[in-house]
Amino acid sequence: MDLSRYKKKKGKSGGFRVDSSKISITDINKLKSLTTLPYVKEGTENDFYIEPVVIEYYIPKESRFAYEKKFLYIELYDPVPLNDDQKLVMGYFQERDEPVDVIGVMNQFPQYLTRIINSYNLYMEIQEKLSMEYRVGLSGENPIAIRRALYLNEVLRKKEPTLAALEILGDYTTFNINWCIRFLNKNHIEHAVEDKTVEYLVKLHRMKYENENRGVDERFEILASIYMDQAFPFDEDIFDEDDLLD
Repeated sequence: MDLSRYKKKKGKSGGFRVDSSKISITDINKLKSLTTLPYVKEGTENDFYIEPVVIEYYIPKESRFAYEKKFLYIELYDPVPLNDDQKLVMGYFQERDEPVDVIGVMNQFPQYLTRIINSYNLYMEIQEKLSMEYRVGLSGENPIAIRRALYLNEVLRKKEPTLAALEILGDYTTFNINWCIRFLNKNHIEHAVEDKTVEYLVKLHRMKYENENRGVDERFEILASIYMDQAFPFDEDIFDEDDLLD
């Protein structure tokens, strides 16, 4: 996958370049004119991860700094299964509107049991804890359990891809992170992911826009640029391919 177009270009403007289109974040009037919330098509409100971004700008006439909070809406982009095994597993959970539960996969599809155990032998305790959180959250007993599941998926994403994920499960951690965010949005449960996860979701958002031949969303790019500068002030290149694919 060529991620070069998503690389951040350092310079005096601190802006992003996306397909050579520079998005400036130094125009104060433009920053002030940004809406607090973007327009979102009715019925799609839950399909975004929402990150607050604080904009700081200097007012020379008043010799002071002003601050405004805007909300960066990152559209979720679900992974696509790449082979028949992944289609079988992901399709099973998609039909039930459930996350891909690795323990559930082993129970439902015993033909994959050995390969999954071999891949997750060191992390099986996390998978068991995650499965329990899913059951508690889906039962309605305690929906906040899904927030804990979201954070466990962030941990597991850093350990992928395993052989089981490449052959059987697909990009299940991304699928599950998206599923958890949608569930938490729908149930009005506050949640916040790590900066690195936000970075990853921003990359996927851009890929979704490109794959669907959408134009550049200037509001998104400005807020994403500000967020990245704040979250990773010392990074030379936050969209480094090796780092994103760890």
